[in-house]
Parts: sequence; C-alpha cells; structure tokens
Amino acid sequence: MLKEWFGEGLARVMDFMSLLSENVIPIALFVNTIALIVVIYQTHIAKKSLAITKESIDDAKTQRQLEILPKFTWVIEVQVQLKCWKEDLQERKDTLQIGINEKNKEMFEKASAVRINSPRDLSLNKFLYDKVPSWLRELWMSGAQYYYNAIAPLPYVFKDKKPNYSYAKNWAEERGQDSLQAISKLLEYLEDMVPPVILNTPASLSDKDFFD
Repeated sequence: MLKEWFGEGLARVMDFMSLLSENVIPIALFVNTIALIVVIYQTHIAKKSLAITKESIDDAKTQRQLEILPKFTWVIEVQVQLKCWKEDLQERKDTLQIGINEKNKEMFEKASAVRINSPRDLSLNKFLYDKVPSWLRELWMSGAQYYYNAIAPLPYVFKDKKPNYSYAKNWAEERGQDSLQAISKLLEYLEDMVPPVILNTPASLSDKDFFD
C-alpha cells in the first residue's frame, strides 16, 4: 500500500512538473518578447531625441546666421584675424623646430623676433569689438588671449643672443602647440557661419546704390 501511495505521489509530482514546464516556456517567451519591445522602444526614443537635438543645434546656427547677416563682414574680419594669428604661430613653431633639430642659431633669432610686449600691441579694432555680437566678441577675444599667451614669451628662446634649447622645446611642444590647437578650434566654429550665397553677393554695387 505504501508503494502504491508513493507511486501515485511520484506520478502527481511528475505531472505537475510537466504541466509547469509547459507553462513556464510560454511565460518566458512572453517576458523576453516584452523586454525586446521595451529595448526597441527605447532605441526609437533615443534616435528621436538625437534627431531633435540635431535639429535644435541647426536651428540655433541658422538663428545666429540671421542675426549677423546685416554685418556679416564682422565674421570675416574676425576670421581673417584668427587665421593670421594661427599662421604666424605655425611659422614660428616650424622655424623654431628647425633651429632645435639643426642647432641653428639663426632660426632661434628669427622665431624670437617679436614686437609684442603687451596685449595692446595686438592693435585690435575697438570699434569692431563694441559692435560685434557678444558670442563673436568672446570668440575673438579668446583667440587673442591664446595668441598673446604664446607670442609674448617667445623672446626668451633667444635671450642675450644665445639659444635657449630647453625653453624652445617646451614652447614648441606645449604653449605654442596648445595655442595653435585652440585657435584652429575657434576657426572651426566660424565655418559656414555666413551662408555662402551671402558671401558670393556681387560686389559691383553697394547698398547705397539702391536708395535715394
């Protein structure tokens, strides 16, 4: 009798396990499906958010373009100034590097020939500073700071008519390079700031020609 009872109990347990396994698999599949749907939805939301962010950035850029259209020459002037500073630093850095590599005294002397002793020596246009939009003013002044920070100490690479190899190497690898990279980044911000169609406006007529 005990064996029969044990056999029936075991059979019931096996039936229960079989029934449980039959139900667990569909439930697991259902849970996995729900999880997959959630992941797909989150991915969709992330892509949508990214698209909205990009559209917002593009709108802000367009707004800035429209704001400065009446005086787009301001952007050109600042851009030209930044390019001049970048080219000057790059030329001095290359010259100094030749002096370091070749132990060339003349290259040190050439790279150190600086006539800038104070920020005022940059001769920035105060009228332009007062008139340009605040964002363009900050960008311009940031470039001036980086340029002055690199150019002002250059005379020390050739002091008392002697090359200072240690300082020259440090300037080329750190201060000079840092300023070059910073000004290059500022120039990137100005790219396409003024629509090309405006830059290509015919120059044969001035604005005054259209008014009495």
